[in-house]
Amino acid sequence: MKVGVFSISPGALRCGLAGLALSGSVLAHAAGEYVLAHVAPFTGPVAFEAAEYNAGIRLALKAANAAGGVHGRQLVLRSEDDGYNPDKSVALFNQLGATETLAALMPVGSPAMTKMLKAHVPEALKLPIVGVIPGAEPLRTPLDPYVFHVRAGDLDQYRKLVDHALTTGVKRVAVAYADLPFGAAGLAAIDSMLKKHSMQAVARVAIPVDGKAKLPDVMNALAKATPDIVFVISPAQLAGDFIKVFRAMGMTAQLGMPSYGNAETLCQVAGNDAARGTIVAQVMPNVTNTAIPIVRRFQDDLRKYGEKGMRPTIFQLEAYVTTQFTLDAMRRAGPGLNRARLTLALDSLKKYDLGGFAVDFSATKHTGSDFVDISIVGRDCRLIF
Repeated sequence: MKVGVFSISPGALRCGLAGLALSGSVLAHAAGEYVLAHVAPFTGPVAFEAAEYNAGIRLALKAANAAGGVHGRQLVLRSEDDGYNPDKSVALFNQLGATETLAALMPVGSPAMTKMLKAHVPEALKLPIVGVIPGAEPLRTPLDPYVFHVRAGDLDQYRKLVDHALTTGVKRVAVAYADLPFGAAGLAAIDSMLKKHSMQAVARVAIPVDGKAKLPDVMNALAKATPDIVFVISPAQLAGDFIKVFRAMGMTAQLGMPSYGNAETLCQVAGNDAARGTIVAQVMPNVTNTAIPIVRRFQDDLRKYGEKGMRPTIFQLEAYVTTQFTLDAMRRAGPGLNRARLTLALDSLKKYDLGGFAVDFSATKHTGSDFVDISIVGRDCRLIF
């Protein structure tokens, strides 16, 4: 059903079914609507993240449509499931490039984006892509003229995590990383940062993405190194599985991870007690702090336009913020809006503040934010900032 935004229930999305319902379908739309796309793995190991980002995008578009849309036109979201398959992702983007789709928001997955960039797909299609997940450095350098990174990069997050750990007197650091491109990039980054402090990791252990049964072997390798802290570089679901086994095997080292370690997922998978005390870098403001204007706006729109059962999460906030930047660029581009004009308008968002969260884009700089905060998973899974 089309109600301004192509979507299905958030419950189905959280079960990873939205992509199945929409993938590969040619969705009809009314003349004069602006079409945006979200290509992400609604099925597979990062389905939770894809569903949360999709919910945040839908919320922003519903609020915008209720206010009259952009240049008097309504906004439509086309959601496509790439199943965490890089070849399928490239194929879907090529299909979108041949349609009226104006831009793509929040693609998720380092394997897919690695392949997309290597094949120069965004440039070939001249299709703006806004808000890439993850923020791994190989996806950011060199600059792609059509790819805009909203969140602070992984390097900023690792630097914050390492500095936080060292200021608390940590001496023995271990790294457990998902056997994915962004995991390997994270390991290299932390190794480099430790080297600057004349330190090195006491253990470096790969986590098989589809091998929960192998997690005890990972823990045994870590236990032999007796670390004070283990940095876990992993998607949320796998990180939750990791924490559950880590604590069940009696390991007591501190755990720290970049923003992919969504607290809600960690607690759902590992349990509140196991997840408590985990340090998580955040690339968005505290989602409960309504003293921050953009957070207050998000919460207000959630009350007015949120779908049944929707609760505010930091992933939804990130997608909502990313969509707002895109909509503001669309407004700047003027009524004769097309991909080329939108790309130029995105480049014009220099030191652009939505209200407590800013980006700084230009034709030579497509990494928008450097905001990173440290949070700790507290009692009842509440984040302490």
